[in-house]
Amino acid sequence: MSIGIIAAVAAALAAGLIPVLTKALMLDGLDATTILFYRYVVVFISLGLTFILKKEKITITKKQALELFIYSAVGYGGSTFLLARSFNYMPMGLATMLYFSYPLFVVVIMAMVFKEKPNQTKISALIIASVGILFLMNFNFDLINMGSVLALGSGLAYGIYLVSLQQSSLKKLENRVIIFYLGGICAIFFGIQGWIISGNSEFLSLSTKGIIFTLALGGITIFVLQMVTFAIKRIGSTQTSLIIAFEAVVTLVLGILLYNEPWNGNTIAGAGLMLVAVILVSRTADADSLSIRD
Repeated sequence: MSIGIIAAVAAALAAGLIPVLTKALMLDGLDATTILFYRYVVVFISLGLTFILKKEKITITKKQALELFIYSAVGYGGSTFLLARSFNYMPMGLATMLYFSYPLFVVVIMAMVFKEKPNQTKISALIIASVGILFLMNFNFDLINMGSVLALGSGLAYGIYLVSLQQSSLKKLENRVIIFYLGGICAIFFGIQGWIISGNSEFLSLSTKGIIFTLALGGITIFVLQMVTFAIKRIGSTQTSLIIAFEAVVTLVLGILLYNEPWNGNTIAGAGLMLVAVILVSRTADADSLSIRD
């Protein structure tokens, strides 16, 4: 097994822990806004210190700054917020599987907005994913509720973010620089939302467990970014994206083992179909726009 594959597997395993830690903090009484605020503060400060120590220049243009601001609130930050909120209404593993519809949303957006005609493989992937969602829902349309809407909305928001990166001036920036600025903007966004708009007087108070877990969330985010970037350089974007897709399976399994989340044969079949759909899209789409999840 090559070191590139090992790095991609490590990234998938680590990324699968992010929903688990988020769920644990929510069970302790923290809301999604507070968790994401601290997560992005850790990302922003950690990467900022890295740039300072290495004396790297991270200047951006006014246009890039504006695009970062818009895509942070609507796409990147919005996606993580909607996914975390969906945990209040449905099993974490199921929500994460629905979130992984984002490559399919990219296909739809590119077709509808940019008139990019999907090939037969992408059309097949969309059909397979739709059937997979039905299996995940256990063919019970009562599960089409706030939780599933939030989870799919999270996938849509991340799909918008990916398309925006591909079509904007941000594609010229190094990924670490993008994440640094997105982390700072999201921290400010969620800080304002949690402290000023919501008027939560205990917004900045964290237990010892909360501090440890939020530090871990930020650290894992950076670790995944670094491992994925390394893997892409060693084994290529397409192979990396295929391996990273198994992050959703990691979360699904951990949800069952740690939180006794419900599952049956339909859950396994649905997860398998969603993975097949993601793999099909990843093999035919612009892999660079689908592979890096942070």
